[in-house]
Amino acid sequence: MTRRQHKWRGQLLGVALFLAALYTLPSLWCGREAEAVWRAHPAVVEGLARGVQAWVGGGIHDHDFHTGSALFNAEWTFGSYFMAGMGLTQLVLNNPAARGRYLPVIDACVDKLSHHATRGFDTRAWEGDALKTLHTDQGHAAYLGNLNLLLGLYRQVRADNQRINRLNRRITLALAQRLQQSPIGMIETYPGQTYPVDNASVVGSIALYDRATGANHRDLIARWVRTARQRYVHAGSGLLYQAVDPASGAPRDKPRASGTALAAYYIAFADRRFSADLFAGLKRTCVTSFLRFGLIREYPPGAEGKGDIDSGPVVAGISFSGTGFAMAPARIHGDRDLFGALYSTSYLVGAPFREGGVRGYVAGGPLGNAILLAMFTAGPGASW
Repeated sequence: MTRRQHKWRGQLLGVALFLAALYTLPSLWCGREAEAVWRAHPAVVEGLARGVQAWVGGGIHDHDFHTGSALFNAEWTFGSYFMAGMGLTQLVLNNPAARGRYLPVIDACVDKLSHHATRGFDTRAWEGDALKTLHTDQGHAAYLGNLNLLLGLYRQVRADNQRINRLNRRITLALAQRLQQSPIGMIETYPGQTYPVDNASVVGSIALYDRATGANHRDLIARWVRTARQRYVHAGSGLLYQAVDPASGAPRDKPRASGTALAAYYIAFADRRFSADLFAGLKRTCVTSFLRFGLIREYPPGAEGKGDIDSGPVVAGISFSGTGFAMAPARIHGDRDLFGALYSTSYLVGAPFREGGVRGYVAGGPLGNAILLAMFTAGPGASW
């Protein structure tokens, strides 16, 4: 072999090694703590919990968000307290030794969510207060479903709060009646707007109430799951339609990953098999990767669309919300590899930081950090 051949061979080897490093090292670095998060290791997960605790303690307000819409800013305030409460409650269920530290923060989340000011966005949309119109047929699916989901989970760590227990009962009975009477098996989030993902939170909350009280809504839940499978899951992709017509149930939006991933998390409280099937559809049609970073496409193959307030930005077809939400069903259903790949992406995009014992994500703000805590702690524990 000539000297020139040796030189070219060395250069090719160098290029190959560089490409191999480019392909593996960034994702390995960003995912180096994925196993610790998977195992809910206190050194990692509780660092994020302390960051969320600081957000809640300092107060989360509409002006913390800049969506361009007063309604969406208020929704994100509500969502921040909701996801913070879910994440912290799941953490305590997975690690009862953390109860003393986080129970007061969970109490604060529950109080904030049930306060009239926090639900003001929903009241304005309906021109009626969700907690004062439980005797009506108004839907309020997102506000009542999410609130009630946390109330049902909260009862597993604090069963002696009679005020919350009574509220949980009132909301559950109202939601069950509305589902029972709905001709399409779904109730509205806002007037004229019906979203299957919000209804998944409603059904999950009813199941948690049954678990806490011994009540029996099994037939209602089973009928809702059958209806959802038959009418609201897209046959070709296995994804939920994002929105449907409140009168006919006909799709108003395409099947999408962000709603499906979040619904798979919510409905796991009521029907793990349906949750697993939604997760399987998500994996089959929407999981992709770049340089071994896990990504979730918002739309199935053959469909295109833009992002919105629910999916977040959709860049080259990738849903950042869907990528984050998919970590919960991955953890619930034991997909360690996908969880690790998605975690690497959240680390890369989130711009993580550490300060003392606090961990967080600069790009996440109060809502993003609360969502990640809820996704990281979903799965094992008394709630499942």
